[in-house]
Amino acid sequence: MLQNQAPTECLLAKSSPSHSTPCGSALLKKTVVAKVCCPRICYIATQHTVALRRPASTGSCVLLGSNSLAQPAELCPVSNLGGGNPCKVPMKSIPEPHEFFKVNIHEERTAAYIARSMPFLIFLVTVCLLILGVLRNAVLLLTITAALNVAMWLWVVSMALTCMYGVIQSQEMIDNANEKESERQPTESKVTVRHIVVIPNYKESESILTDTLRSLHEAKERLSALQSKKDFTVVIAMEEREKDAKIKYTKLKEQYEGKFEMMVTFHPKDLEVTHMDGSVEPEVKGKASNLKHAVQEVCKKFDKEESSKKNVLTVIDADVILHPMYFQHISHDIASMEDRGEDPSYTFWQAPQLPWRNFYTCPVVSRVWGYISSLWEFGGVSGLIYGSHHMVFSAYSAPLDLAKNAECWDGDVIAEDHHAFLKAWFYAVFQKTQAAACPWVQVKPVMLPSKSTSVQSDDDYWSSWSERWDQAKRHAQGVAELSYALLAAWDMLTSLPVTSLGPDFLWRLLKVVFKPFMMHIVSTLQAISLLVLTLYWLASGNEIPWCPKQLVLTNLMTQGDTLLCGLAGAWVLAWPVVIPFILLIAANFMMIRVCFILPGNMKKDQESCWEEADGAVKPWESSFLGPFAGSKQFTALCLLLMDVLIFFGPIMAVYGVLVEILAYCNVLVRGNRFEYKTASKSLASGKEVNKSYGSCEGMDSTQETPALQKKY
Repeated sequence: MLQNQAPTECLLAKSSPSHSTPCGSALLKKTVVAKVCCPRICYIATQHTVALRRPASTGSCVLLGSNSLAQPAELCPVSNLGGGNPCKVPMKSIPEPHEFFKVNIHEERTAAYIARSMPFLIFLVTVCLLILGVLRNAVLLLTITAALNVAMWLWVVSMALTCMYGVIQSQEMIDNANEKESERQPTESKVTVRHIVVIPNYKESESILTDTLRSLHEAKERLSALQSKKDFTVVIAMEEREKDAKIKYTKLKEQYEGKFEMMVTFHPKDLEVTHMDGSVEPEVKGKASNLKHAVQEVCKKFDKEESSKKNVLTVIDADVILHPMYFQHISHDIASMEDRGEDPSYTFWQAPQLPWRNFYTCPVVSRVWGYISSLWEFGGVSGLIYGSHHMVFSAYSAPLDLAKNAECWDGDVIAEDHHAFLKAWFYAVFQKTQAAACPWVQVKPVMLPSKSTSVQSDDDYWSSWSERWDQAKRHAQGVAELSYALLAAWDMLTSLPVTSLGPDFLWRLLKVVFKPFMMHIVSTLQAISLLVLTLYWLASGNEIPWCPKQLVLTNLMTQGDTLLCGLAGAWVLAWPVVIPFILLIAANFMMIRVCFILPGNMKKDQESCWEEADGAVKPWESSFLGPFAGSKQFTALCLLLMDVLIFFGPIMAVYGVLVEILAYCNVLVRGNRFEYKTASKSLASGKEVNKSYGSCEGMDSTQETPALQKKY
């Protein structure tokens, strides 16, 4: 093989000679399948780029760096380069690699239908087994209930403990950030990171967007003084169907154009999604389709530029306020990874997100959900410190190249955050199967919490409950990502050789699939099984027939029935929830105190937007409270205790269990075809507006209520 010969030309032909391109360059782009014929040797090329070079002295092409993706056939004369097969023997092509990360649950094939049906089938089989246990075999009922109790107990307790540890870590980082802020001595970094922030929005109030842009400007100011405003770009991703969207953007641009680079995208209506099997699906109106279009426009803009800068994409909702040091932390983390020889190009960054900018004023139905979501997300992000698995949620960052190459967002999904992570993870596996030296996708924690708002309507109190119901149904629709993970895993396992399925790979795959399974399936089934056991216990005269009437601790480890009955809660029906509830209260109080109340009480010449978002807690003033009068922490703790001990169970039965069952049915029948309703995120209650109320700008009590926010 003559490597040093000057290259001449090779021909790229499909059905007939189409054009020529210099040898040694990439002849085939992605998604192009063609036959490559050189003067004396024929090749069949697959979807991957193939580089060919023809040494001038030999008159034949040499395949370079193909990883055996093309195979030489018999010699053929140059005159036969026209249509058809010029070789004397049939040309053998290598099967094209199956891009399993691009699968979609709406595809019209059996595997897709089965994947969509799995959540409902698991639910149906479990309920049937519980009924069978009640009617025929109490041991079966106890076994299922005990297994689900233990699984949920371990998960909730571990999440709460890691959450509390994470709060301590966050407090240290917040304190350190304040110290660095007082020094304000930015240093030059070896790596220049360009941050691109995309804000998908639809009918958001101008005041909410102004708050968010102000917080981004504060964060941009914390970055190195050597970075220009072009290294920080904010993309306002709007909908074409929103009336006066252009006018709103013009007003925002007038306020912030000189502080960082701004651009706007308008997501067209009535777009369609084409799946791998050729089926076509209309886009779902919502955050995912808007974000998909916005990122495509961002890529068009920055692909034209030749730069060594690291482009990092950050996605946030319109009401999210990031900590001022968030972007600086990511820039520093990227530089540190490269100094250690690590590749940051397959890394997500996630900060814990707490929905309590309006903690004190939002209705109890919204606060109760906030307690659950905050525990999952803060605990999950904190667990990353120990190397556990977690998916990104709501506001997160990732390299722009990863977002582009993995095509992280599809136009017909609802849970765009979980889908983005799962698709990127399977994309990395696909790259590994093609002999690419790429790391596993990872999520790195940023222990500087971001703040958002809970559902709160300005219309009336019960409107908030109705809109929270719509939001709960949308969140429950995330169970479709379990179906996506199962379908992608199936296609992956059926397309990979058995020899590539090592224990480490299978363990990683299990964790990826198990996360949405725990979130959407196990939690619901545990509540149902405990309810069935409780009703069975009441109907049987406050006892379970198969279980001993008295609990004897000395028999706990020697008699199987005693242990099984104990784990199922046959004697103390409250045991599966007592300890988790105590930890839930403790963890949430720590989060509210450290991330909202304490920063809001800090006396500084100029508070940041993040610090001003203090949860709007109004301390109770009464002589009966003694030393606790006027204490925001005492007020927040009392509200938390009342919410969890009185309202938590009934609210989650409807807004947690029932919506999940409806989601199982919807995914089975309609997939992700879902009416996406936005939720109001007002920062005030009625006409009464307390200073701050989670808003960045203090307001006088005589002002009208700020326009409510319709949030994705």
